[in-house]
Amino acid sequence: MEQFSQAYAFLWDVCGPWGIALLAGVVLLFLIQCGYWAGYYGRIPSYRNVTSDGSRPAVSVALVVREADDAFLEETLPLLLAQEYDRYEIVITELTGDVEFGETLAMIAEHNPRLNVTRMVRDPRFPISDKMALNVAIKAARYDNILLTTADCRPASNQWVGRMARGFEHADLVIGYCGMEGGNRFSDRMIRLGRVGHAARWIGAAMHGHPYRGMIQNLGLTKAIYFANHGFNHLNMNIGMDDLFVQKLAAGARTATIVSANSLVRQKIWGGLRWWYADRRLQSNTFRFYPAGVRFRIGLELWSRALFLPAVVAAIVLLPAELKLFAAALWLLRLLLVLFEMRRIALRLCERGVMRVAPLYDLCSPYYEGWMALSRTFKRSPGVWR
Repeated sequence: MEQFSQAYAFLWDVCGPWGIALLAGVVLLFLIQCGYWAGYYGRIPSYRNVTSDGSRPAVSVALVVREADDAFLEETLPLLLAQEYDRYEIVITELTGDVEFGETLAMIAEHNPRLNVTRMVRDPRFPISDKMALNVAIKAARYDNILLTTADCRPASNQWVGRMARGFEHADLVIGYCGMEGGNRFSDRMIRLGRVGHAARWIGAAMHGHPYRGMIQNLGLTKAIYFANHGFNHLNMNIGMDDLFVQKLAAGARTATIVSANSLVRQKIWGGLRWWYADRRLQSNTFRFYPAGVRFRIGLELWSRALFLPAVVAAIVLLPAELKLFAAALWLLRLLLVLFEMRRIALRLCERGVMRVAPLYDLCSPYYEGWMALSRTFKRSPGVWR
């Protein structure tokens, strides 16, 4: 106690009250960041998936196809039909309006009993949302376990359905990971690492027993909880299937999180950083409807990360030499911890080759998240509301 008093007296003499407050802020922000990265996110690399009991439940893979894309017919659909699992089907709601594409899809279905296609006709007066189309697919599914995905995603392996199906052995809601297609461009690496950083929040929450989000590209649910909750909520929004609906389901559902090399899918990158920002901004419009606890947890990590560097810079400029070194050492320790844990998380999520841009991402991400929040507050996002 006497040593603490002496240290405090020394700090008061050399720093004054404002210097002590600044140093305390640096230490507090450092501890908050360590708590998130070493504790909360640090569980992801060592998390153990549920083990199979051998029951191999039947699964219906449901998706919506809106655009007539030859790549879907030639590459994605064959991967879906080639899954090494004996009890599954592919249920597609087709909204392309393209006669040739629809006929080709129907022809494939005639020769493959696993494929079930429902064609819906577009009407400009009554737009069909993805929620409505997925509702049709879920109702058409033969099996009680539904695995949702999208037309712009491809399974990373032919074990995808089998690995995700393990979740249904013990749970009603199954949360998987969707990565982005690999690329060596700077923008591709930033986009892929952005997906890792974003996913770390909700995957970490799910692994700690507090799921609040999944990804519609790789999300499982049972018909029982879907219809018990009267289908998708927030029907006046074109988004929210993977976060707002998951929050509604998670309140009374058993949840399983499946993360492995064979359980993930990869989404096509449609553009550069501008496309990525626009898509993230659109999807983030649901954040205002999140529970207060979830918003606080996300905001605390982002704000502590955004304020830590300015606080360290202020300490280096204003405090005595010994404390300058102390503040700089905390900044370096925090950076090494983040890079170490981010690399472990990226490897667990099978995202290789992204760590080259990790320091820049760590520096910029809280500020672009803040800018995105201000942007969606003062400027309406097109495509959110029906």
